[in-house]
Amino acid sequence: MRFLPLCLTLGLLLPVASAQRGASIPPRIGVGFEATTALFAQDVIPTYPSLGLRGRVALPVNADVSLAASVGVGAHLFEGRRETEYVVNPQVEVIVTLPENRRGAIRYAFGGFGGFLPLDDGGGGPSLHGGYGWAIPLRETSAFAEINPSIVIGESDVTPVIALRGGVIF
Repeated sequence: MRFLPLCLTLGLLLPVASAQRGASIPPRIGVGFEATTALFAQDVIPTYPSLGLRGRVALPVNADVSLAASVGVGAHLFEGRRETEYVVNPQVEVIVTLPENRRGAIRYAFGGFGGFLPLDDGGGGPSLHGGYGWAIPLRETSAFAEINPSIVIGESDVTPVIALRGGVIF
C-alpha cells in the first residue's frame, strides 16, 4: 500500500510519454546484472551485498530525454543458501542523454524514485536515486554500464545504497 503512489505515477507517466514521443523514436528495453550494497550496517535492507537482475523500459520523449520504469530483483546470498534474502527494487526515472564524447560512448544521467522491498523480513522503504551511465553502441544493440547511488528511507533510518550495473540495451 505504501508504494501505491509509485504505481499510480508510473501508470500516468508512461501514456503521456508514449503520446509525446510519437512513432518516430521506438522504446528501448534494457536487461542486465546488478550488484547492490548498503554502505553501512542498518535495519532497512540487508547489509551485505546482493547480486541480481534488472529490466528497464525507456520511452523517449525526444532525442535527449526519456521516461523509464525498471525493476530489479536481488539476492543477498553471501551468508549461505539458508540465509539468503531477496529484495525487489522498482524505479521510475528520467534519463537525460549528455553530449557524445570522442570515444563514441553515449553518456547519460538519470534520477527518480522507487523503493526497496525485502521479501523476507520486512523493512525497506521508498528511495530516491540518481546515477550516471555509459552506453557503447554495437551493431544492433548497445552495451551499458551504470553507477546508481540511492537513499532508502526506512521507518527510523535513512540508508545510502550503491548499485553497479551492466547489460544490453535493445
